[in-house]
Amino acid sequence: MTDKLAIDGGKPVRNEPLPPPYPGALVMGDEEKQALIEVIEHKSPFRYYGPDMLNKVSEFENSLQEYLGTKHALGVTSATAALKVALVALGVSPGDEVIVPAYTFIACASAVVAAKAIPVFVEVDDTLNIDVDDLKTKITPRTKVIMLVHLQGVACDMDSIFLIAKQNDIAVLEDCAQSFGAHYKGQQVGTLGKMGVFSLQMNKLISTGEGGIIITDDTDLFHRAVRFHDHGNLREFTGGVPFMGENHRMSEFTGAVGVVQIKKLDSIIASMKKAKEEILKGIGDIKGLIFRRVTDGAEDIGTSVIFYMESAELASRFVKALNAENIDSSKMYGGAIYQTWPQVLNMSTATPEGCPFTCPYYKGDVKYHLGMCPKTEDIAGRLVYIALSPTFGDQEITDVISGVRKVAANLYK
Repeated sequence: MTDKLAIDGGKPVRNEPLPPPYPGALVMGDEEKQALIEVIEHKSPFRYYGPDMLNKVSEFENSLQEYLGTKHALGVTSATAALKVALVALGVSPGDEVIVPAYTFIACASAVVAAKAIPVFVEVDDTLNIDVDDLKTKITPRTKVIMLVHLQGVACDMDSIFLIAKQNDIAVLEDCAQSFGAHYKGQQVGTLGKMGVFSLQMNKLISTGEGGIIITDDTDLFHRAVRFHDHGNLREFTGGVPFMGENHRMSEFTGAVGVVQIKKLDSIIASMKKAKEEILKGIGDIKGLIFRRVTDGAEDIGTSVIFYMESAELASRFVKALNAENIDSSKMYGGAIYQTWPQVLNMSTATPEGCPFTCPYYKGDVKYHLGMCPKTEDIAGRLVYIALSPTFGDQEITDVISGVRKVAANLYK
């Protein structure tokens, strides 16, 4: 006999929700507080000048270079800004196309549009990362960059993607917003492509509330990124040609918190990996759950538990029942990027003329419509997502296992 589901009037597994999925934010403490106080006391919150500079952004960038093993790191205002700055540094311009996975956050597409280029959506597979077979079909003479996304702590199939990129002379930009500290065949994600981007937003592995990072080993690309993020100013760099840019400069407050947070990343990942390993041991034998596949050679850093159901209807029922048990779950984005955000589907831009989609430099004929990436729509529809937290203890782990097993037992009676 199975326990009655809470959604049907039974007693829930938990009396209160799980800790929220804000890894970096939830481990904040006195160290971050003191770092902010120090900046205030020195009255120099701007990174490039002030009465008593601490150079916290530079310190943070140096810490990133050491941790990630990269030659250059640049702190900016957000990961969305980082994507745009990186695209501009890579030479993306009107008339260009940028490959974007069909299952990702809207920032990936909006950054491409902000850089005056056209997002071309490619299917994802059961890893939730780029489907290499579909990628081959989406390359055109206008493709300038492949923007891959290492989604939810699992790296893409980098060897296959790089082979395609090399064959077509296309740059690879790595979006590592959800996978800070993940590896592919022993190498840090973000360090494999021409440029890598990371997020410091509220629900990321380390957080400063908002913020972004760009890394690269290419000095020329780095200088272009530095210029664009700072109105085209040269600052301490003297090479290259100046050009007009924008303002995406990171503040000393953000840098100060980042210096502290980067020191906590390994322990955050270790806690989340342990929690996921225990949960998977406890639910791995449940009939009907198809677990997300991890790319060969990739490391799963444990940001979430993701599995697929036999149908979208069953997945929706599973999510609603789990939530009633106070085991927070969702369909994640809810669908492909163009299903979730109508402004993407409708190619809606901030100004009525519709650039870059109507740009005369663009010679392609990209159109967005429901059903354009059927594999992604199917996978997204059947997905159940449970975010994990580094604050999970034995009780939370046990409750997730109990909740999943309880719901599954009822739905598969």
